[in-house]
Amino acid sequence: MADGVVLEQTVLGHALNDTACFQLFVSEVEWEQFTAPNHKVLAFCLKRMAAIGISRPDEDSFQLVVSQYPGDDKDYGGAEYIRNLQVAFIDPTDNYQSFIQHFKLYSAKSKIGGDRLQRLLQVCNDPKTSAQDVKDIVASIQEDIESANTSGFNFKDAHQLGDDYLLSLEERQDQSFHTTGLGDLDDHLAQGYAPKLVTVMAGFTGMAKSTVAINMAHRIAVQGVGVAMFSMESTAVSLMDKMVSTLTQIPLGRLKKESAELTEEERRSIMNAVEDIGKLPLLINDQASISMDSMLYQIQAAQRRGYDPKVVFIDLFGKLEDVDTGENLAARIQREMKRVRVLAKSLDMHFVCVVQVGRQGFGRGRGGSIKRPTLVDIKNANAYAEEADLVLLLHRNKYYLPELEDDILEVDIAKQRDGEANMKVYFEMFADRSTIMGTDKRPHDMVRDND
Repeated sequence: MADGVVLEQTVLGHALNDTACFQLFVSEVEWEQFTAPNHKVLAFCLKRMAAIGISRPDEDSFQLVVSQYPGDDKDYGGAEYIRNLQVAFIDPTDNYQSFIQHFKLYSAKSKIGGDRLQRLLQVCNDPKTSAQDVKDIVASIQEDIESANTSGFNFKDAHQLGDDYLLSLEERQDQSFHTTGLGDLDDHLAQGYAPKLVTVMAGFTGMAKSTVAINMAHRIAVQGVGVAMFSMESTAVSLMDKMVSTLTQIPLGRLKKESAELTEEERRSIMNAVEDIGKLPLLINDQASISMDSMLYQIQAAQRRGYDPKVVFIDLFGKLEDVDTGENLAARIQREMKRVRVLAKSLDMHFVCVVQVGRQGFGRGRGGSIKRPTLVDIKNANAYAEEADLVLLLHRNKYYLPELEDDILEVDIAKQRDGEANMKVYFEMFADRSTIMGTDKRPHDMVRDND
């Protein structure tokens, strides 16, 4: 505690002596962060002075604003204590930002060690509290830590921007493109599934979201890139069915319903496919329900065991425990998508969130034409689109018109943060064998419209 008091005195003393320190104090520090009661009052007064235009604190200024302090105890030690602080820290410092950062971390730890942990113990000891109550307190602790780690000045001047840009150009010479697994789609993407970024892949029921996801995962893993998939929609066996069907071209229906009738040649083909898949850096977690915290633990556990996932698929994102419970869905999605972005950056991975399109995003439009989904058709679109670097919308006409001969998968690049958007890429699907191929074919209604 003594060291903390000295740190608080250091932050206040330099703010009292130096105009630049005072301005940095006002922009960076909240008076509630101080633990000593008299320091809270002093900090409040400094903040209040700045609010009314006083840029150089003095004893008279404190007398002017101290009456506005919201607490009962307005004793800050008076003019004598202010003079003592000024004398103790009269020498200028070039390291005031560092003092502020240490102070904010100290303040966060004090708050966590006091109010937060006390509240957490109360909640944990109360049989009536829910898991969400515990999560809320843990989330507040995380927010305290994050607020303590923010830096004071995050601008880069034009000279530094130029240096950083030239360095970036040098680094790009050795940079490889991060594939999505679908080459025709990669041709239209600036970075693909690059580390630290987030993709939202959305579509209505029946648009083959899970099939596309496992196809991508498989193709990426074949190239030696580690992949982890959290599948809350399909079991691991079902996903293996799709990969085996892709590799062997044995129809899914035969694998699922006619396994007893498989020929020896088919069985050998399946064994070879399973052996090939077994060599891939591919992990699948098929828990029907999982939280974001559990997901992070699973990824870290994989890393401890020597796995190195670089791309993480979440299918479906809306089924995460932290999203699929409670009220105010949009707020929960926004919060969890922000957590995904933080995880992507901190783990140096790319996250692909598979998302459901709302019912307004399907069906027929005017004149009987089939309606394609748009970005706004995603449930709570803003909550997803704000955090996503890339948004892919999936669509298949054959879902609505089973009699169509060709099954064309449309992939609409609805958003691309660092590249061109609002363009479509087409693939031919052979759903019975879970196979996706590049094609020159176009959906039947587009061909008809062009004619």
